[in-house]
Amino acid sequence: MDFDVSIQPYHYHAVLCAGKNCTEGMKLVKYLKQRIQDEGLQEGEFAVRVNRAGCLGVCSQGPIMVVYPQGIWYAGLNEAVIDQIIESHFRQHTPLASHCFHRQAAI
Repeated sequence: MDFDVSIQPYHYHAVLCAGKNCTEGMKLVKYLKQRIQDEGLQEGEFAVRVNRAGCLGVCSQGPIMVVYPQGIWYAGLNEAVIDQIIESHFRQHTPLASHCFHRQAAI
């Protein structure tokens, strides 16, 4: 197959829930995308790609975000926690333990 499709390389892939029952999800997706851009993390060696997903199945602890390739699941997100994740996980490469509730690396 020959596709004329390309994507910028990235190190981290952050997937946030934005299902129909997640009232804060889209707001946080937009916030994270803007913060990644503001911090210059949308490209380079440790670039972060941000995408939204439908329900991730753990709504009671939401909003939820999964960061790959480590498979770090974060719960109880808000703008302040997003800022902490940017600093700890995306800049210092150390998951934010206070909001991490599950780890499962991609195979």
